Amino acid sequence: MLIICTTCDDGRGQALLEAVENEALARDLPLPIRGQACMAACRQSCTAALQGAGKHSYLFGQLAPDADSVAALLDVAAQHAEPGDGLLAWARRPERLKSGLLARLPPLG
Repeated sequence: MLIICTTCDDGRGQALLEAVENEALARDLPLPIRGQACMAACRQSCTAALQGAGKHSYLFGQLAPDADSVAALLDVAAQHAEPGDGLLAWARRPERLKSGLLARLPPLG
């Protein structure tokens, strides 16, 4: 699941969410996407997270509601959804997400 902070940076988070949702629809991606009010990383806005059962969770910051961030989030979300523990290899991450990683948490359990 891709989660995007909707309260980041005076509406830019909501704009990022809408841009990601629109692009996912345009690409016909069956990806769960949702907005979340305040993910408590305000100094690193805009922020987005990846979560999944049995998978590592990620929190990315310093995103903009632009085409590069949208494409990067959709690409990395597709990688995260692949079978396995959700570990994202640095080399496979889109360039835009090789920096701005705020946290990686191990799977629960």
